[in-house]
Amino acid sequence: MIHVLYVDDEPSLLELTKLFLERDEEFNVEPAVSAEEALGLLQDHMYDAIVSDYQMPGMSGIEFLQHIRQSGNSTPFIIFTGKGREEVVIEAINSGADCYLQKGGNPRAQFAELALKIQQIVRRSNAERALREAEAQYRAIFQNASDIIRVLDRDGKIVYDSPSSSRILGYLPGSLNGKDPIDFIHPDDRERIRSDLALVYTNKNPGTPSEFRIRKADGGYLWVESVASNLTGVEGIDGFVTTTRPIAERKAAEEELKKKHEELHAAFEQLTATEEELRQNYNNLAKNERRLAETEHMVRASEAFLKCVIADVREGITALDTNLRYILWNPFMEELTGIPAADVIGKPLTELFPIFHDTEIPGKLECVLAGETMETSDIPLDLKLKKKRIWVRYIGSPLYDPDGTIIGVIGVVQDITVRKETELALLATTEKLSENEENYQNVFETKNDPLLLADAETRTILNLNQAASELYGYSREEMMQMALLDLSAEPEKIREALDQQVPRVTLQYHRKKDGTVFPVDIALAYFNHKGRSVQILSIRDLTGVQQIDDALRIANVKLNLLIGVTRHDVLNSLTALLGYNTLIRERDIDDSTRDLLEKQEKTLLAIRKQIEFTRAYDDLGVKSPLWQHVGNTASRAYAQFINTISFSCETGDLEIYADPMLEKVFYNLFDNAFRYGEGVTKVRLSGAMDGTDLLLFFEDNGIGIMESDKARIFSRGIGKNTGLGLFLTREILAITRIGIQETGEYRKGARFTLRVPRDVYRLMK
Repeated sequence: MIHVLYVDDEPSLLELTKLFLERDEEFNVEPAVSAEEALGLLQDHMYDAIVSDYQMPGMSGIEFLQHIRQSGNSTPFIIFTGKGREEVVIEAINSGADCYLQKGGNPRAQFAELALKIQQIVRRSNAERALREAEAQYRAIFQNASDIIRVLDRDGKIVYDSPSSSRILGYLPGSLNGKDPIDFIHPDDRERIRSDLALVYTNKNPGTPSEFRIRKADGGYLWVESVASNLTGVEGIDGFVTTTRPIAERKAAEEELKKKHEELHAAFEQLTATEEELRQNYNNLAKNERRLAETEHMVRASEAFLKCVIADVREGITALDTNLRYILWNPFMEELTGIPAADVIGKPLTELFPIFHDTEIPGKLECVLAGETMETSDIPLDLKLKKKRIWVRYIGSPLYDPDGTIIGVIGVVQDITVRKETELALLATTEKLSENEENYQNVFETKNDPLLLADAETRTILNLNQAASELYGYSREEMMQMALLDLSAEPEKIREALDQQVPRVTLQYHRKKDGTVFPVDIALAYFNHKGRSVQILSIRDLTGVQQIDDALRIANVKLNLLIGVTRHDVLNSLTALLGYNTLIRERDIDDSTRDLLEKQEKTLLAIRKQIEFTRAYDDLGVKSPLWQHVGNTASRAYAQFINTISFSCETGDLEIYADPMLEKVFYNLFDNAFRYGEGVTKVRLSGAMDGTDLLLFFEDNGIGIMESDKARIFSRGIGKNTGLGLFLTREILAITRIGIQETGEYRKGARFTLRVPRDVYRLMK
């Protein structure tokens, strides 16, 4: 249900509009006979759209629009009036109107168009709000990521480091901006990483991570793993993004596991060699009994050596068969757990340790049986026999027989109890330190963003930093007498967010001391301070971001308005030319002149057809891209044709991020198939993966396209109709980096392949 506030000083028109709109039960219309009455309704109600007359007694529709926009109300607004002057249209758009509709003409068509306009601007408003929320979530993830997220410009220089960079590497925030990241890589790793980055710069890297050593602020080196993505051309980034995480413990574990593997491999090789020698000696048993005895001795020595390796190593070594039943449990494991090997051998993992039953560990072990190596995070184990808790880390690798067949899993169990207890003790110490008033106050005051500390129950402000005082315009003493709700222009919204204790509140409106209303983004945290439950709020002023967004939107709307007016004038002129042409042809003229006039008329009609065709692309690139369901969008385009050609879609719940004119893309592809397919009886839309890219195939069973024409069909002016359909299709897709080419085989059907990059598609469930 769409709730509409309709303002007009004509009661009869109010009633008529309400009857027409509410006829389909999709609209609920609240009438108001003046702008003043409407302002009163807006204080107590929220509406999805506002429709207002222009010329009214007292406050005009434009003044009404300006008043609600100045108050921070961004509800979609339509000027619905009989005034058709261009200056009225421009004034309405400049004042923040979303749409302008002129009264007059057929009432049924008039109100159908009004209903359509309301639906369009409400959908657009909802989509823009969803996009803003998604952007805010992205920023929150980016700022709070535990890995180092780094943005490089087109020259490969650092332009941004996430806060985790300072925590992990020790450099001051922002101190690496403008630096070459290669300079901080270990000299032995630089050429390899420079080569890996070159692949990213040229879009040839399939997303493979790179391992290298990076220099920290103290001069030491840290092993890390990094993945880079080429986002040049992406608005807001236009560079390369790297995600880096430390892997020092994993590298140490790999080295240790490698060492153990080498020892075990050497032992297995020695045992294999001895077995081979034993077989040879058995074949010569009749000739040399002494050699047989020596060989048996060597076998026993080799077996003893292998047992010593497994028995004496100061780490746990276990082995599981393909059914995840224990076949090895070395003495260190007996000592660590208190469980003898006799009670373990032959038992399944989850029977011995039920705690693992509903975890990811059995699944990871199945991956090891498929040939992978796995490493777990820190695992707590409560040992009933020893009545204590220990912490372990497990590293598993495939166990092979001499023929190279995987026969189980061999794993190293590391006792990390001491390290883990140290970490927990450090965490407790840090929490105690947070209670130190002097340290707390120093951190609070040195924070650059505006900070507020408030009582979690009463919402009264307990403390603030200088940045908060400067943002709101109050003195410290004034704000210490206020509550959080006093700062909000939308107290109900902020009260609901505080009651739910959400970690972030996006796009709220606050009010300064001078009455200025401005947008903010708020991050919240809750903790106990001096025995009191408190909340700390970090405030981010979004005024600049919103001003840029509004300016771009208004500029695009103005440009479209100018194009529409120009098109209207050109079409009027063409109509006049066609009329003059007809009048001349009706006169007594010679055949050659008549032939020229007929050719002239065909040319004028072609010009008019091309101009009218471009009307459908007014909004190309104007509205922000959004996630769209591929199957639903293609089906809507197909429904616009009346034919007996079947259409099947096999993309399931696939969505792609594209310009709102994606439906026009599929319409053009259907139109191309139906016009030129020659015998098409079915059209099919399907998908497949190609590396990290998604390929969408739009194919028919018609005549197809000749090889010599495939490179030309997307050029402007090529085709039997307007020559713009496939040209504009390619331009619409290119807005979000989606490519298109024709890959079918002539006489077997046309096939248009859309290549969708990794971050432009998703599968919704």
